[in-house]
Amino acid sequence: MTATIQWIALCICALGAAVRVPGVRNGQGRTVFTALVLLTVAVGLSIVPIYEAVDGVLGGVNIANLLLRLTLYAVFVLLGVRTAAAFGSSLARRLVVGPFGLAILGLTVAATLYFFVASELPGTSTGLHAFGDQDTVQQYAAVGRLYPGYVAGCLVIPAVASVADRRARTAHRVACAFLACGFSLVVVFVLLRLTPLDLGAWDIVLPFSAIMSNVVGLFLVWLSHTLNRRRNQRANKLA
Repeated sequence: MTATIQWIALCICALGAAVRVPGVRNGQGRTVFTALVLLTVAVGLSIVPIYEAVDGVLGGVNIANLLLRLTLYAVFVLLGVRTAAAFGSSLARRLVVGPFGLAILGLTVAATLYFFVASELPGTSTGLHAFGDQDTVQQYAAVGRLYPGYVAGCLVIPAVASVADRRARTAHRVACAFLACGFSLVVVFVLLRLTPLDLGAWDIVLPFSAIMSNVVGLFLVWLSHTLNRRRNQRANKLA
């Protein structure tokens, strides 16, 4: 079941990026498109056959996992900036790409690189599961979860506020509901991983459900804007 969820998430991410290609050619939505392409790469690298193939090309020492982590950080920075703007939250934007947010990002990247280099990773292992008994690998994984959790935490309240905004269009509120759900799932997952609980299948279900919810929300935002542009074009032709 978990593998199926991963493949579904990969397809949804790829489709979410693909529908934005025409707009990107016209100079629209490039930031979100880039984020979705990177997210597609990250999701792909979480799937065993893809990970093993890519890591084999990179030398078989789990560089692919480091690439996955750094790609996810970039995804959350890009989505954090764009969704904060969409929610009209200057505070969330400052927390993500202001001095404090950038300092957290820098420390996260530095810690990720340190723990990766300090770990002994002699063979390809998706998710580094074969090396889970190493303290440095555990710290590496924890750091990799905390930054996405931080950015998601910055965006949950603005997303919920946008859902509750009765002045906004229904389509926009529905899209924000999916985004709020996705960000909330990220936060819940990160918090649960800080406990000694054995999540079992939920270790896959929660984060990939968050990914799918966010991509659906971004798709609905794109669809709403596309339909509005077409309506405006028809109105202009009739004017």
